[in-house]
Amino acid sequence: MTSPTITALLDQRRDILRDMAILRDEMTECEKAVHHLDAVIHLLDPTVDLAAVTPKKHVTFDEIFRPGEAPLMALDALREANTALSTTDILKVMLEKKGSPGLTPRQFQVLLRKINAGLNGQFRKGLVRKAGRNGGHGANRAVIWYLI
Repeated sequence: MTSPTITALLDQRRDILRDMAILRDEMTECEKAVHHLDAVIHLLDPTVDLAAVTPKKHVTFDEIFRPGEAPLMALDALREANTALSTTDILKVMLEKKGSPGLTPRQFQVLLRKINAGLNGQFRKGLVRKAGRNGGHGANRAVIWYLI
């Protein structure tokens, strides 16, 4: 007799195996499509070097900030605060300006990394400085930023 925990884990394993089979089928279809495209390209122009063609970069869509808007809003938040702010505080100010959209903890962490990366770019340009880190442990310690 198996416990409910084992049964649930086995069901989850079956689901993952099913998903893997579906993805394998999709990969096979994609490979066939690429081979067909390669054949048509070579029919039209046999000199094209297909090995030099790289896949497009996968870009995740940000539903809250337009491209380039987040770093500018982060600088605005620092400018308006007239004091050093942590990355978390900067993001909270930015979300307030955007109408405080509800975020899952995962989305919040992704945006924190995005804001931190944007501020690091501004740091390299000499527009902001790091004033240390606030409390917390490991990844939970937010960088404190101030405007120069």
